[in-house]
Amino acid sequence: MNKLYVGRVVGTHGIKGEIKVFSDNEYQERIFKVGTVFYFGDLEKEYKVSQIRYHKGNYLVLLDGFNNINDVLFLNKMNVYVDRDTVLNDNEYTFDDLIGFTVICNDEEVGVIKDYQSNSSYTTFLVEGSKNFYLPNVEEYVVNIDLKDKKVYTKNVGELMIW
Repeated sequence: MNKLYVGRVVGTHGIKGEIKVFSDNEYQERIFKVGTVFYFGDLEKEYKVSQIRYHKGNYLVLLDGFNNINDVLFLNKMNVYVDRDTVLNDNEYTFDDLIGFTVICNDEEVGVIKDYQSNSSYTTFLVEGSKNFYLPNVEEYVVNIDLKDKKVYTKNVGELMIW
């Protein structure tokens, strides 16, 4: 199974066994729903979601078989994963997948994606090369993402290379 990172347990909520999960995954609507199977940290056991709701920037998740805060304390601070094949189609990707991709502009390599940050409008990639810069993931700059060859084709990035 190919696991997909979807968030992190940031605490518990109430006494009924709900866990708080923070996620900035771009496919949240597919992931955070009743019936989804979660995996936590290095644990191989499957945990099925029985209830879920959104509250103050986190998902409050109740898992099958857990109905007390003491039952879920061991999950605190663990990373949350799902089976990648249950969320993504073959031609879909997450921003985490793009880390390490080569950035190409005018048939010339300008750097490698090292990190990304998302805001309410768009995602920017940190590109490190001879000059480091942030590449907004918008049509004005990103032309094509080649998942097979691990390359991101761009245009107009010269104006972004300021440091």
